Parts: sequence; C-alpha cells; structure tokens
Amino acid sequence: MNHKTNQARPVTAVEAQANRTLAQAHLRMGTADLTETDAATLSIHLAAQLSNLSDDQRRLRRRDLALVTHDLEALVEALETELGQLAGELKALNHRTDAARAYGAAKNVVALRRP
Repeated sequence: MNHKTNQARPVTAVEAQANRTLAQAHLRMGTADLTETDAATLSIHLAAQLSNLSDDQRRLRRRDLALVTHDLEALVEALETELGQLAGELKALNHRTDAARAYGAAKNVVALRRP
C-alpha cells in the first residue's frame, strides 16, 4: 500500500515574497481588508479615510499607499514571471510525455516486410 505523508511543501521564493508583501500591505493599510474587497471598494474606503485626515497625516498616508502600490506591482511582476516559467516547464513536460507515448506506441508496431 502506498501512503503519502503530510509533509510540508517548501515555500518558494515568490511565495515568501507574496506573503511578506501582503503582510506589509496589511500593516500599512491599517483597517483596510485586502482579502475581502475588490479594488473599487478599497479605493472608496481609502478615499474616505484620507478625507478625514489633516493635511500632514494625509501626506503620510499617501506616501504609505504609494509604497504599498509599488510593492504590490513588484509582486504582480514576480508572479507573472513565475507563471511564465511554470507554463514553459509544463509545455516541456507535455512535449516529453507526448514523445515518450509516441515512442512506446512505435515499439508496439509490427514492422511490415515487403516481399
């Protein structure tokens, strides 16, 4: 009987970057919930927060929001790169699988002899 163990899978560099970036975004955003809302709702929420702040606090908050935006854009770029690499690996694996399947089928073909 073949049992799989429940071993933890190692976290990739991109997963670690995503976790770190999202955690930092949560800290900088304060009460804004980044997981339950869409971009439009989040924008409305943040605009309401900004409107209630003094000019100095608003400038600081905008700086924090700019940092979060920059970090999230870098994360999106890293995830897109990772996705491209995974797609390439999957394509190569499918090609090797197809080649192996074709080779296996060719071995089973009986050679025809001409008289």
